[in-house]
Order: sequence, then C-alpha cells, then structure tokens
Amino acid sequence: MIVVIGAGGTVGREVVAGLRGRGHAVRAFVRDAGRASFGAGVEVAVGDLSRPETVRAAMAGADAVFVLTVGPDAATQEAVVAEEVRRGGVGRIVKLSSVAADDPALGSYGRAHAEAERAFTRTGAAFTALRAAAFMSNVLQWRASIAAEDTVYQTYGHIPRAVIDPADVAAAAVVCLTAAGHDGQVYRLTGPEALTAPQQATRIATLLGRPLGYVEAPREAAAEAMTAGGLPAGFAAGLLDAQADPDPCRGGLPLPTVRNLTGREPAGFDAWLSRHGHLFTTG
Repeated sequence: MIVVIGAGGTVGREVVAGLRGRGHAVRAFVRDAGRASFGAGVEVAVGDLSRPETVRAAMAGADAVFVLTVGPDAATQEAVVAEEVRRGGVGRIVKLSSVAADDPALGSYGRAHAEAERAFTRTGAAFTALRAAAFMSNVLQWRASIAAEDTVYQTYGHIPRAVIDPADVAAAAVVCLTAAGHDGQVYRLTGPEALTAPQQATRIATLLGRPLGYVEAPREAAAEAMTAGGLPAGFAAGLLDAQADPDPCRGGLPLPTVRNLTGREPAGFDAWLSRHGHLFTTG
C-alpha cells in the first residue's frame, strides 16, 4: 500500500493515477472529502495533518508514502507525518521538496523544506527528496490580470527558471516510490529550458493571438498581495526570498534528472501550454 499525502492537488492526483496505472494499491489522503474522486481502486482516507490520529490511521499497513504539503504550516505538518511514519514502520518516503532547500540560508521557505527533509531522514525509513524547480502551472496566477488588462505582473520575473510540468514531477515520484535504487537520493527536477517570465508571457500571447504587456512588480507589492490573500507575512517573505535567488544551479539550469528517472524527456513549456492553455480563456 502506498499512501499519497496531498492527493487532492495537481501533482498528488497525477501520482495517484501513475501508481494505479502500474497496478499498485493506493490510499489517497485528503482533507476535503469533496475532492476525493479518484476512480475505481483507490482507497481514500480523509484527515487533517494537524490531527496526528488521522495521519496514523492513514498509515496503517502502508509500505511507502508520498508527502506533499503546502503553506506556512508545512514544516509542522511534515513533522507529524515523520513521527507517524516512524511509529508505523513505513519503509519508504518520497517528499516533494524545493530547489530552495539547496541553500536554507537564503530564506525561511528553503529552511522549512530542509528541516522536513532532515525529519524524514531521522525516521529510519528509506528517504528520497525531490527538489523541484518552479512549476509551469504557476503562470495560471496571471489569468486574472491577463483577462482584465492583457498584462502579466511578476516579481523577480527577469530571473530565468527551468520551469517543470507538474506531471513530470509526479512521474519522477512514481518511479522513486516503486523502484529500487533511490534511497538516500536528493533529485533536482527541472524542465528542459530556462525561461524568464517575459518569455513565458510572450508564448502565452502567441497562444491567445494577442499581445500581452509585462510589468516587473515590486517586491513590496507582491508581499502586500500575498498577505492580503491570507498568507502570514513571514511566509510571504520566505517565498519571495526563494524567488529572488539568481543562482542558476537552484532551478535555473535545465538538468537531465527527469529523463534519467523516467526514461523520457520532460515536457517543454509549449507542450504544457498546448494542454492547459484553454485555462486562460475560461473562468
């Protein structure tokens, strides 16, 4: 049995589907029962990472677990998962981490991921960290300003990022969960090309058939928007610190990791747009 924590999200759903496609027993851990439609053959555990007893119940009989958490409480939540993994004797953990964990000194976001990685290492289970670059799907946050103003606003958008298709992250996770040889590994996952935000905006404009403006948004404006959306100021600052990192070795340099793990080339941004570009024209 493989437990997928964070199964209701974009990557988590792909991990569930990939595991089922390989014939593995899967238990999807979700907080919202309304997001629990995974098709035949998938067991669902509804719980909350702030309630250890629900995590414990989800771990019953598990051989491996995929861990994906988001938000300001991620480190605390993953500490709960680590304890229940240790308590339940789960044999293998694969965590979706971030390239920001490469240098925790850069900010709280990277430190939180690095802290969680250490917690999982201490469980005694075989552990693999997937430090992913920025997701291609992050551009969907531009939908509102594109619809209203034909303009993209982005902070630190001038920094090239080897953005990755979430489906490729999931494919790498499935391999690490089901195949030998990945214990103790830290894999950095990227897409096949490094793009700035203006370059991404240009490709979206081509898809839409109309020009789009680009504005480099000040950090202060981005922080204000994040906190207005409900994020704690410290967490927002940590996210922005991670975005500000100019080192190409942390998410800006295309790497062959996805190909090495999955046996196929990672999808490019144009391929991702061809599948998801309709989301820029729908509500």
